Amino acid sequence: MNDHPPIKTLGVITFASCGAGDQQLFRVNPDVPIKDAMEHASNLFYCAKHLALDAAMETDGKRYAWASHYLCEMGKAVVDDLNQRMLSSQKA
Repeated sequence: MNDHPPIKTLGVITFASCGAGDQQLFRVNPDVPIKDAMEHASNLFYCAKHLALDAAMETDGKRYAWASHYLCEMGKAVVDDLNQRMLSSQKA
C-alpha cells in the first residue's frame, strides 16, 4: 500500500524575468501530476534541443537561439518545481 500522496507540482517556481525590478512574469501552476508535468518538460526540452541545433547551423540563428532559451527556461521551471516538491516530501 502506498502511504505517500502522489507527487504534484507545488506552484512555487517562477520564471521569465522582466522589467527593471527583475520581476517574474510566469509561475508553474500547482497540483499538476508528476507524470504530466515531466512529459510536458520533456517536450519543451525536445523542441529546445532542435532549435538550438538550428541556431548552431544557421549563420543568422539568433531567432532560434532565443526560442530555445525560453523553452529551456520553461522546462527547467517545471523540473525545479517538482524537485522542490520531492525534497519537501522527504523532510515530512
